Amino acid sequence: MSAFESAESESSVTNDSSTELEKRDVRALTECMTVLSLDGGIYSVTTESGSEYRVDAEKGRCTCPDSQHNLDDDEVCKHVRRVAFATGERAIPNWVNDDAVDPLLGEHVEGPRRIASDGGSSVVNPKGSDGEDGEDSNQRPDDCSCLESMGPDDPPCWPCAREGFQRPAEIDS
Repeated sequence: MSAFESAESESSVTNDSSTELEKRDVRALTECMTVLSLDGGIYSVTTESGSEYRVDAEKGRCTCPDSQHNLDDDEVCKHVRRVAFATGERAIPNWVNDDAVDPLLGEHVEGPRRIASDGGSSVVNPKGSDGEDGEDSNQRPDDCSCLESMGPDDPPCWPCAREGFQRPAEIDS
């Protein structure tokens, strides 16, 4: 059973002042999934269990059993939602608890990460066109939780990733 299959775990994703996310949104944001871009708006999504599915982002379709057997035509599975969050097509609500979001969200796809602001518009997180950090490394977010043990090839913590940093903060010894 996934850590986010209970109502108690799902509520840990949101901050106190928020509305609840749909269960598939929670899973799309919190479960470990790798999203790789293929050709023509098609993505390969590998889940934490090792299953791989193909997502057609333009048509909102997926090859997973949930999409094939459980969803109505106007619903989409967690894999389609993950692709939308990872590619910046869908903004992450700003009230979502950053600590609960998969730190690898959007790691392997092009496009800015977007966080929805309180007013409903979205903020694009800066990234340099060369793939480097969009900001000076000493301007990390106040809630940075990069660990001292992280190496330069490790992904950054979610607060840093949310701000467009590609590597963990350098920790002074």
